[in-house]
Amino acid sequence: MSTHLTASRALRAALTLTALGAALACAPAHADDRVELEQLRATTTALIQALVDQGLLSRERADTLLRQTAPRTAGANASGWGTPAAPGAAASGAPQVVRVPYIPESLKAQIKEDVKLDVLATAREEGWADARQLPPWLRSVTFAGDVRVRLQSDRFASTNLGAEVYRSQVESPAWSPDLTNTQTDRQRLTLRARFGATIKVSEDVGAGIRFSTGGTSGATSESQTLGTNFNRYAVGIDRAYLRWEPRQDLHFEAGRIAVPFYGTDLLWPDDLAVDGVAVHAERNLFSGAYAFANVGAFPLEEFAVQRSDKWLIGAQIGADWALNATTQLRVGLAVYDFKNIEGVREADPAPTGPRAGTVPYQLSQYSTNLRLRGNTLINLNDPTTTGAPVWGLASKFRPINLTAGVTSKHFDPVPLSLVIDLVKNSAFDIDDIRRRAGSANVDDLAKRTTGLQARFQVGTPQLTQRGSWTAFAAYRKFERDAWVDGLTDTTWHLGGTNYSGYSLGASYAFDRNSTLALRWTSTRNLDDGKRVLAVPTDPTSLTGNLSSAPLKIDVIQLEVNTRF
Repeated sequence: MSTHLTASRALRAALTLTALGAALACAPAHADDRVELEQLRATTTALIQALVDQGLLSRERADTLLRQTAPRTAGANASGWGTPAAPGAAASGAPQVVRVPYIPESLKAQIKEDVKLDVLATAREEGWADARQLPPWLRSVTFAGDVRVRLQSDRFASTNLGAEVYRSQVESPAWSPDLTNTQTDRQRLTLRARFGATIKVSEDVGAGIRFSTGGTSGATSESQTLGTNFNRYAVGIDRAYLRWEPRQDLHFEAGRIAVPFYGTDLLWPDDLAVDGVAVHAERNLFSGAYAFANVGAFPLEEFAVQRSDKWLIGAQIGADWALNATTQLRVGLAVYDFKNIEGVREADPAPTGPRAGTVPYQLSQYSTNLRLRGNTLINLNDPTTTGAPVWGLASKFRPINLTAGVTSKHFDPVPLSLVIDLVKNSAFDIDDIRRRAGSANVDDLAKRTTGLQARFQVGTPQLTQRGSWTAFAAYRKFERDAWVDGLTDTTWHLGGTNYSGYSLGASYAFDRNSTLALRWTSTRNLDDGKRVLAVPTDPTSLTGNLSSAPLKIDVIQLEVNTRF
């Protein structure tokens, strides 16, 4: 659209609004007309503001029009209509009479319609959001995202055992064979960026999709470490799902979804998404209380040449109860079953010739793209193999998880909360491990299968308003085979299991939906009583097991996060 056309349309709209403003300013204040006149005045004010927002009117011209639409005091005669007040009338308190020309209802309606059509025509020509030009489904799309920049410092104790000792392991049982750094401090900048949309397709059906930074080398972190000579970073699909909610208390989700279970970051890190299907149901128990249930099935690894795919099956029941006006309790009890995830040592060498790749072989390995550190591992190579070890999980995993949280608003507007999370792997069986590990010496392998976290928080949970804040303190003890270490948070002990420690942190909203946060996490390896003694000149000569090796890590994180 040309500048001349824009100016011309702005002028016509301004003149029309001026006439309407003058009419409103001089209209007689009869009780029958007052409501209608106020409605017309509000409409005129809104239209003037819209023209200013779009650059069709200057602020000075708009102020002039708004003054003309303001109610006139008695005796006003700025427009040249009416009769001046009689001398002394104001002092005597005598009623003043203002005569105005009669404005027919048809003229009022015509003026209002002309202004509306003029503004809508300008909106269409200049590309304003016109609902008539948008498909119906797009009107139900909601966009959201966030960007986080973090400065992280990883500090290692000088007394930690060297990484080369961990990497020299070849026999079962073994622990953390992928470690590359246990003694050198590290400082880095990381970036996490996410953007997605939720779509309401109909009253019952919806969909969602979200993209995020982070590579495919780990499932539990979306952070991208900065410093790749300014190369671009990978972006992947973090969420993609369909949702069906046939009733208010029942919904189904399928695809790549958020973790559907109630819990904490002890088992379910904030950045983790799961693939599969899930069902959530609720039922009112009595006033202030309801029960809920979650069930889900999630494929972990699918194979083309064997039926024993790896799956995670989960079921949870729980309740949410408002104990009184200020206190709320939420409890969840869950059972998770990791199907076919345990390792099985091969008895024969790898198939060769035409059979290579057509029959199952070492498919029970614990993938390097998933594992972190802490779980007990066994070497899956057959006894005649001299190559590098292929590691698999020693234990089966069927964890039982209890989560309980209480929130108090007694000191509102500063709520308090305490959440306790317990997990116990009920599937650990030394006889089963011995059978699957072959000739490996696992008879003295201790049973370490529990995890505990307690987290206390004070402050506003959702930091959406400027000036809001929150602070927390948490303690955690995570034994080595309580949970699959590849699905753990990467801040505590830089990921994995087999440690204890604490975390302190605080966040402050310096602007709307923008926060500054500081967190300090300190952890160290657990000791099951079998101390590691290594010969300095030969790291492969040691006694005890590396599950008890000294490894102390402090992680300090300073970050800025904004949501939109």
